[in-house]
Amino acid sequence: MNTTRKSKGSFFAAAVLGLLPALAADCVNASSFGWNAEDSTAALQAAFDSGARKVVIDRQAGDWISKPLFITNSNIEVVLADGVTLKAKRGEFYGRGDCLIRIIRNVKNVVLRGEGKATVKMNKADYHDPKQKYEHSEWRHAVSILSAENVTVRDLTILSSGGDGVYVNGPKNVTLENLVIRDHHRQGMSPISVDGMTVRRCCFNETFGTPPNSGIDMEPNKGHNKFVNVLYEDCEFNGNKAHGIDMYFGALTSRTTPVSITYRRCKAYGNGSCGVSFMTGNPIRIEDPKLGQVKGFVKFENCEFARNGSVPLKITNHSTNGMDISFSDCVIDARGAKSECAILFNNGRLNGDFGNLVFERCTVKLDEGMKVCAFTAPRGYGISEKLSGALAVERGEKRETFDLGAFAAKHKPRPELIVKFKSATVDYSKVKPMFSAPPAKGKFTPSVRKPFVYVVTVPGAGEYKVHFRSRKLRVNGTGPVAAVVQMLDRAGTDLGMFDVPAGNFEYTIKAKGAGVYRFEVSPRNTAVIRMACDGAAGALQADAPVALFQAENKSFYFCVPAESELVTVNVSPIEPVQAKLFDASGKEVADMPYQSSIMNFNVKRSKTASDEVWHLRFVKILDDMRFQIGVGGIPLVSTDPNAVIGRK
Repeated sequence: MNTTRKSKGSFFAAAVLGLLPALAADCVNASSFGWNAEDSTAALQAAFDSGARKVVIDRQAGDWISKPLFITNSNIEVVLADGVTLKAKRGEFYGRGDCLIRIIRNVKNVVLRGEGKATVKMNKADYHDPKQKYEHSEWRHAVSILSAENVTVRDLTILSSGGDGVYVNGPKNVTLENLVIRDHHRQGMSPISVDGMTVRRCCFNETFGTPPNSGIDMEPNKGHNKFVNVLYEDCEFNGNKAHGIDMYFGALTSRTTPVSITYRRCKAYGNGSCGVSFMTGNPIRIEDPKLGQVKGFVKFENCEFARNGSVPLKITNHSTNGMDISFSDCVIDARGAKSECAILFNNGRLNGDFGNLVFERCTVKLDEGMKVCAFTAPRGYGISEKLSGALAVERGEKRETFDLGAFAAKHKPRPELIVKFKSATVDYSKVKPMFSAPPAKGKFTPSVRKPFVYVVTVPGAGEYKVHFRSRKLRVNGTGPVAAVVQMLDRAGTDLGMFDVPAGNFEYTIKAKGAGVYRFEVSPRNTAVIRMACDGAAGALQADAPVALFQAENKSFYFCVPAESELVTVNVSPIEPVQAKLFDASGKEVADMPYQSSIMNFNVKRSKTASDEVWHLRFVKILDDMRFQIGVGGIPLVSTDPNAVIGRK
């Protein structure tokens, strides 16, 4: 994505118009550089590049139609006059990162504002229309603010982008005021990283198009991103397809600059899912002692969440060592929501206790039969004493007080119940097919989303076809490559690397005899990969978590050595999963109900005369999940019961 720009062409446009003397003026009208009812890009860019401290996009006989524009100068004020609409040109913006207005890196003191009724508008319906042949994207933003300093955007209506109404990544000292941001493809606003941002009297409404589909989504890309001195005041987040306020801090760790975020007198009404959804960290990073959870604070003061489709307030993956979260004088209204509760504390994917959360003078409004709070976590983990406060509960005409301290006591940690999962290992020198005649035609694995290892054991000399099928979940990469593969043999000898193109692809193993081949697959460009092998046993290596995508009603078969007395399997949902474990006779020996919490299967068995084949079946999966085979099993899982890899 280009974030800088050469302005030679725009100066040329100004010269052609014979208007170069205007370049030195303190204030210029954009129309002095020309106006064209079909395309005014050159005139607008020439005005921006003119050196004038103030550029007025003045009212003309029609809208100002433009291709992508760049603000490249410091100390500039761009004003849309009353009645002006700056509109993206139809039939343009085919670049996946084309933005209508981009404030580039390293500029300072920029104001973009309107007077009266001023509008910035793109053409979301066109970008959605398959007949227009736009490549899928979520980055065609209306206003993009990069690593600039002292930027103000105010008094505008910003409509219908192919990405975010406002995108914020890396600036310092940003002010957004009196903005109506509506009908965007991905978010009303996406703050990625910002040092100092005040957002006042802004509306972030009616987002729909592509996930996260929220009013705002504060989602950093990297651990060095930061949210420092961020204030939302008197803002509304209404009618969005998913959440009103979405915060997803998966990339942040204890090494990140502590966050400081305040929401004051804000409202989240009528959103399809949550009023507030706050994923406070990635479990893998939180559980890593070298990383941990980000510190700092997030405050909600005098806010209201009501008439949302699901739980009004959801907090996920929050540890006792993380940031402080507080709610004061807030109203949490769950009436009419399709939810069992008003507040959900969800640590289902985190091996850690929940805490560092305070409620003061808050009111919860419920329908009959609804719970105030619900809590979910892996077995043995609970809520620490760092959850406190009392909630005033209104249920029809009834009034009561809900003591969060008492709720925490009911869900206190039970460390004696925690089951520590121990991974199994693979000894390649000892693996072989369990059956002498593997199927001539291999069965494909489900789609795998993250890097994985596919192991093939060939029975003898010959050629064996290994099949790849791929598809991209989102087009946010470049080039046709779906995956990069490193080939190794049984001893770990490097057999070379190759690219897997998008779509269907075959690789031929030319074996001189029986052997083991490892395909270390690294998906690229958001691709998911399926694999199969003809005439040989092929299996996913599950000694580490295997990330599956949409594997509903799929079974994985694996070898259980005769001497094993305990079989362990870990299932870690990203979205809810239902799973069952079956022994060699086909008897169900463990069941995981449809849930989003981690489950460890620990099944005792008696020693047997010979090795057995057990299988794990995923009965229901919403989308993403991970699983692995622990001690007691050989962590090589096949989708074909006749192609299981066992041991010598």
